[in-house]
Amino acid sequence: MCVILDTNTFGKFKNPADEDMAPVWKWLDNRNGKIVYANTEKFEDEWERGGMSHLRDQMMRAGQLKLVSEGVKKKADELKGEIASNDEHIIALALIAGVKVLVSYREGDRDLFTDFKNRELVGGKVYTRKTHARMLTKDTCP
Repeated sequence: MCVILDTNTFGKFKNPADEDMAPVWKWLDNRNGKIVYANTEKFEDEWERGGMSHLRDQMMRAGQLKLVSEGVKKKADELKGEIASNDEHIIALALIAGVKVLVSYREGDRDLFTDFKNRELVGGKVYTRKTHARMLTKDTCP
C-alpha cells in the first residue's frame, strides 16, 4: 500500500518518535508500504521548504518512496478551480497513483480532507493519529 504525505505533517514526520508518526515509520521500516511522491514543481517546492529533501533522498534509496511523474501535473491543472482545496497536486497524485490514504495532521486543511474523502474524486481516508494505524496495511503499491 502507498500513502501520500501532506506538507502539514512534515514537522511531525521528521521525528520517528512522534507518537502519531511512529506507526507510519514502523510500517515503512517493515517494508509494508511506501510514500508516493511526484517530482512536479509544487511537490519539489513543498518538500524543499519543509526541510524534507534529504529525507526524501534517503527514503528513495531505502525503497520507502515511490516516484510517480507521468500525468500528475496535467491532472493537477485540470483540477484547478474544480475542487474545494488548493491541493490539486495531492488529489492529482492520488488519482494517478491510485492512492487511498493521506497522512496529514489533525489540525490540517479541512478542504483537503473533504476532497480526499470525496467518492467522486479519490474516495480515500485520512490518517491523522496513531489510532488510525489500521489504515497502514500490507504493501500493494506497485
